[in-house]
Amino acid sequence: MTTDPKPDLVDVLRVQITAVYKRGVPHAADLIEYPEARPLLDTLSPPDGQASERQRARAALRMLHLAVDALGGPRGDAAAAMLDFGAAHVRVTSITARKNAAGAHLGISGDWFSRDYLRTITHALAMELDAQIQRRAGRTNSQPYRPHDPSVLPPPPPASSYRPAAAPDRKHKPEQ
Repeated sequence: MTTDPKPDLVDVLRVQITAVYKRGVPHAADLIEYPEARPLLDTLSPPDGQASERQRARAALRMLHLAVDALGGPRGDAAAAMLDFGAAHVRVTSITARKNAAGAHLGISGDWFSRDYLRTITHALAMELDAQIQRRAGRTNSQPYRPHDPSVLPPPPPASSYRPAAAPDRKHKPEQ
């Protein structure tokens, strides 16, 4: 008798994130209150008997924000729109409106966003969250080396390590 292998955490997170898109989670309380968001809360911040439910929800929401920030650019903005991470006073309750807003960040319609980008962005978010869970550390990035970003390049060697080149050695003098 064989046992079913444990499902890949990234796949589990993709399903949970997709369920959260239905309502969005602009506040940590939404992770507690919405039944669709509860599995994501338990995955991102498992109950340990020490942290309260509110503390776990704040930690999970912080992880979601870090994952969205790590995507960066229009993809991160689109992910933020799908999760309803806009201004607190502008709650977008319709998933269609959130898809249209996410598509606008990419310069496309909400329908095209759903067809071409939603799955990719959800997968990227799931991978970012998986990396955070595996390391239980802050910011991650799916593209850790970006040559156009000077903050990821090594610093130059100190000036004291530079030595002037020696004058060429002239053993042969031109004969006259």
